[in-house]
Amino acid sequence: MLSNREIPLWKVFVIRLCVMLLLLATSRWLLFLFNTGNFPNLSVGEQFRLFFIGMRFDIWTLIIANIPLLVFYGIPLELKYNKIYCKLVDILFVITNILCITLNLIDVIYYRYIDKRMTSELIGFVTHTDDNQGGLVKQFLVDFWFMMVIFAIFLIAIIILTRKTRVKPAVIFNRKYWYSTHSLVFLLLVAVSIIGLRGGLQNKPISIITAASYTKTQNIPLVLNTPFTIGRGSSGEVLKKIDFYDDEELEKLYSPIHKDLKINRFIDNNAKDYNIFLIILESHGQEMVKFYNDKREETLTPFLDSLLANSLSFNGMANGRQSIEALTSILSGLPSLMSKDYVESRYAANRLDGFGSILKRHGYTTAFFHGGNNGTMNFNASAISAGFDSYYGRDEYGNDDDYDGTWGISDMPFLQFTASKLNEMHKPFAAGVFTLSSHHPFKLPKGYSLPNGKYETDFEKTVRYTDDSMRKFFETISQYSWYDSTIFVIVGDHVNPEHRFDNYLNGYGQYQIVTAFYAPSVIKPLKTNIMAQQTDIGISLLAALGCNDTIFTFGRNVFDSLQEPCFSSYLNNIYQYSDGNFMLQSDGNNTTSVFDINNDPCLNNNLYKNDEKENWDKLNDKFRMILQQYNNRMINNKLYIK
Repeated sequence: MLSNREIPLWKVFVIRLCVMLLLLATSRWLLFLFNTGNFPNLSVGEQFRLFFIGMRFDIWTLIIANIPLLVFYGIPLELKYNKIYCKLVDILFVITNILCITLNLIDVIYYRYIDKRMTSELIGFVTHTDDNQGGLVKQFLVDFWFMMVIFAIFLIAIIILTRKTRVKPAVIFNRKYWYSTHSLVFLLLVAVSIIGLRGGLQNKPISIITAASYTKTQNIPLVLNTPFTIGRGSSGEVLKKIDFYDDEELEKLYSPIHKDLKINRFIDNNAKDYNIFLIILESHGQEMVKFYNDKREETLTPFLDSLLANSLSFNGMANGRQSIEALTSILSGLPSLMSKDYVESRYAANRLDGFGSILKRHGYTTAFFHGGNNGTMNFNASAISAGFDSYYGRDEYGNDDDYDGTWGISDMPFLQFTASKLNEMHKPFAAGVFTLSSHHPFKLPKGYSLPNGKYETDFEKTVRYTDDSMRKFFETISQYSWYDSTIFVIVGDHVNPEHRFDNYLNGYGQYQIVTAFYAPSVIKPLKTNIMAQQTDIGISLLAALGCNDTIFTFGRNVFDSLQEPCFSSYLNNIYQYSDGNFMLQSDGNNTTSVFDINNDPCLNNNLYKNDEKENWDKLNDKFRMILQQYNNRMINNKLYIK
């Protein structure tokens, strides 16, 4: 046990850094302890392996957090033994280290919403002016009060460590010898720190992608720590030009510019001048919906199940993990293939032609509805940039009696408001609504009676509430004359934050969402297992309506059987690409894994072996074509038709 006596400076270094490394590693591992359900089938031996491997990345954070200690106690000056000086260094030591611990603790809870460690999301949350922020912070502190207790324990531990390791004044007999030896020690500290920041003596410094060489993609957050991903992740916001292919050759092989939209399946009758209505469901992964997941004993979504049974449904895939990413993918055909969402990235000023812009040229009236506080997650800006002229949010609703206290207007009243506004719109219209009630803090409105059933969590209760809200919405609009001449699209924004089934805890299941087209008069009701990503929706609707424009999108027309399915995403600095049969994972240059998603949906068997790599060249080529078009067009502002 440490005594209260002053100790030599070198012991202060050793004891403080060793104890802080252990505290950092412990705070990192809390993410696993509080989210064990997200990491199934991890043996005890594998847990220990990942815990200790993560220390390589913890050392980076340790050095960054303790630069004041290393510099101010390392400099070859007698001043470092001054009591006031030592007190200031101690204060800095506590502040910088508890800050790093705090970031790890935040991710213990935040991880379950985005399935990765934070990178630039925290900066965006702090700098973004949003009416939700204050209420959300308060709600999180109430719901997860135990994290404040854990924070206090770490803070007390660091303070005790600081008080028990006070620097003992040096007795200098030979100043020339003292200064020369302390100068050498300081240079040695600098050299060791540089090696620690690089993660070793290898050619390239460690980065977020380095973690992928140690474990499966879904386990990467256990190896990394949050200060590291924030510090090292910022460089990912600047995309690099890619030259896998010559530009002219690439345009012939694959281009996001589509012409001559064809229809040869699923549509019986002419849908020209039909209305379009998008229903984007908050946190509706396939896992939550019995229509998709027959492992559920009881349904949480009886109305949605019945609606899907009369729809053309697909194996839907989200192109991102956050609501803000979903809107750009759905409305503008742009997947999320960088560390920062498009709307808050340095490329947000690029021109995008969403499918709303095209529909307006064909005489459509456009509007977007979201009951949230106006400006929430830049939904209004995303909708407007995609060609939706009118935006209806909490302000336009105008009655805070239905305010949920955090996000905005509860789904049931807001969907009724949406129905009335749709009825007033000039026809044909193209509109969309984004639900919000199945979102933390998962509150049910006062006066709502939850139907009898088995509800494991508060989240499941809000899913049922949203389903009831949808049922009443359809009961209302079915009475309107325009109902039978409307194509409804039902799509999830991203998967649910809670998981109970192992097959949804990997890089495939973590993207599977509800996706369906409902218009019985023109679209055949059929349950398919065909993969359809969010970027497919816009171009497919334009094809269904007969809008034969030239269109820019990274999606494909699902009503054309000649266009092959594909899906792309980016998480934990790993790209994923699928052709509907196999899932490829890559760091952007090198393929790391290939899985048979039809026969191995849990992604347990990596098919990418050294002696068979050429078998996957075609799959890798398709991925590289999309990535090169995405990066280079994003950099050069060519995400539209001239």
